[in-house]
Amino acid sequence: MSPKVSDEHKEQRRQQILEAAKRVFIRMGYEAATLKDIVQEAGMSRGWIYLYFQTKEEIYTALMEKHDQETEGIFDALLAGCSSVWEALERMLQHEKEELTHIQSGMAPVFYEYFVTGWRDVSKREWLVQRVEKTMRKLVQFLQVGVDRGEFSPALPLELIAKVMASQFEGIMIHTLALGPKHADAYRQLDVLIAHMKSLLLPSK
Repeated sequence: MSPKVSDEHKEQRRQQILEAAKRVFIRMGYEAATLKDIVQEAGMSRGWIYLYFQTKEEIYTALMEKHDQETEGIFDALLAGCSSVWEALERMLQHEKEELTHIQSGMAPVFYEYFVTGWRDVSKREWLVQRVEKTMRKLVQFLQVGVDRGEFSPALPLELIAKVMASQFEGIMIHTLALGPKHADAYRQLDVLIAHMKSLLLPSK
């Protein structure tokens, strides 16, 4: 009889697969990567992989869900560690500004490749819509804390402010990926975005 595998060991295996897939996707891109590449990178048999995931796409979506969970944790940590909600928001945007330096060597190109090459796929678009809606709800909740504390006096509905922030940031991301930070003038664009958010959220004095 084979030894029973504990839940902890199963989760370790799953994370090992996800980390291997992340390295493969960053190195090769989503379309070029294959399940075989991930199997080889993980150092496991195909049978072991199939215990957790059946397709490359399942692995990718699991990676994105893990990323989203980590992002939610960042929201909460910022609120807990900053003296004001505006400080937390500014720190978050400043962090993204620093991340632009090595955006082309991370998962961002893989994310955009997945949706740009598959935008006609109804299931992919539905998943993206769900993902964006979930992110928007979290961002609105974050901004609502500022309203509840009397810090923010929003000039527009919070839902619209969240969408404006996300759309402008995504545009900067795409330009930076295509042109590089220097030619996209990404850092100054983010400075403008921060100033714009401040004008929409903080009461004029």
